[in-house]
Amino acid sequence: MSQRATLVIALLLYAITAWFSEGYHHPDEHFQVLEPAHYKLGRSAASELPWEFEAQIRPGLQPALAYGMIRVAEAIGIQHPFIQAFLMRLFSGWLCLWMFFSWASWLDKQDSFSAAGNKLRWAVLLLWFVPYLSVRFSSENMAGLSFGTGILLLLHGLEHSGIQRQPLRLVLAGFLLGLSFFFRFQMGFALLGAGGWLLWQMATSNVSATSLRYLLPGLALALPVGIGADCWLYGEYVFPSYNYFISNIIDDKAAYWGTSPWWYYFAETLLTAVPPVSVLLLLFLLRGTWSRRGHLLVWCLLPFLAAHFAVGHKELRFMFPMVLPVLVLCVWGMLEVEKYLSGKRTGLLWYRRFFVFTLSINCLLLPVRSLLAAQESVACFRFLYGYSAVKPTIVYSHKKMLYEVVGLNMNFYRAPNIQNVMYVDIKAKKMPEGALLLSQDLQLKNPPKDAATERIYAYFPDWILNVNLNDWQSRTRMWSLYKVRSPE
Repeated sequence: MSQRATLVIALLLYAITAWFSEGYHHPDEHFQVLEPAHYKLGRSAASELPWEFEAQIRPGLQPALAYGMIRVAEAIGIQHPFIQAFLMRLFSGWLCLWMFFSWASWLDKQDSFSAAGNKLRWAVLLLWFVPYLSVRFSSENMAGLSFGTGILLLLHGLEHSGIQRQPLRLVLAGFLLGLSFFFRFQMGFALLGAGGWLLWQMATSNVSATSLRYLLPGLALALPVGIGADCWLYGEYVFPSYNYFISNIIDDKAAYWGTSPWWYYFAETLLTAVPPVSVLLLLFLLRGTWSRRGHLLVWCLLPFLAAHFAVGHKELRFMFPMVLPVLVLCVWGMLEVEKYLSGKRTGLLWYRRFFVFTLSINCLLLPVRSLLAAQESVACFRFLYGYSAVKPTIVYSHKKMLYEVVGLNMNFYRAPNIQNVMYVDIKAKKMPEGALLLSQDLQLKNPPKDAATERIYAYFPDWILNVNLNDWQSRTRMWSLYKVRSPE
């Protein structure tokens, strides 16, 4: 398959994933980005934002980007918040795809016989979690996108010999690397690794210190953008990076959400990326990291990992900014493993069998992850948004408000014609005909007294729900909506 055909298929796959992957992977993807943007649009109160807003510890760059994209969408007539969110996911996914393919082209030029570029293209197309992670409009993703592009421009700017430099690329590289910090402060550890690599190159090769003459101004250009976005978000001069350090490192507030041992990321990756896929990827990563231990990507990855190993509070999403370095190192590791096994007939045979088996598992996971919502509640909100557009609708919800998630309100997706009533005992409520009853189970296990109900929404389509083998639906926790009717 040609590179152009691969790109077209990948663009289509990422667009499909962006459409279906509604919601968020982690609440921060919504509450630290879309809700602050919604607040700056004057459509919700600061008191409804997470505690981090009052503490002024989150960067303003990505909320500012979301704010701008919403304004542009509304200017061209797109008022629907779910379409706006889709466009943000599509924007993120296609930019990531462009970055991946740009790296693949760079790999082609390094060694046209290694096929590393094509392996990377196939990895970002077929590896089951890459499209899903790429379409996340999250700080992890945007930081990784900015950082990965900046590193590539840095390598291009230094060129193969390291003697001739391309000033514009180096300035842009510095600017993007600086922005990565303002998307996510933890990128500072990867930036330290990049700086160490550059100094090492200056000391041991023919890279001149004058390269910094172009790189540092680019970094300086990122400062007013990032600081300006922070001041825009909080309405005053503030340094969230300093506040973040004091709050989460000195005061150790992050530990309130739990702590994990240093080896957490290895164990969690093996489980979450699904064996045997995760096993093969980890093998390739370790081999690629060792074989290219002097490469810029390794110098960036290792300090980033070390810092996250040292911090008590750990989440796998903290590793997402390093998807690009990990994929490239896995490709190099794969080539090294295949090279090592090339003269060992039995070993190569078993490797190929294991690889085919792993690929089969991966290809089963890819459509599942690409076609399911990241958060099923948001899919329900989308249905309600369209349903209530025709006439005002009352929705009854059990023990908590409809748009309440992790103790916060999702105002960005709130339908204007929805009236929400919370209940504790459904038998004690007299529900009017036409009202909707939210159930967090697929089946309504405790129907209202003196009223008939009809399910009008479930996340799964009817052709799946029509098959109820072993009564699986009675044990399934999934949001559904029931319409109240008068008993016949």
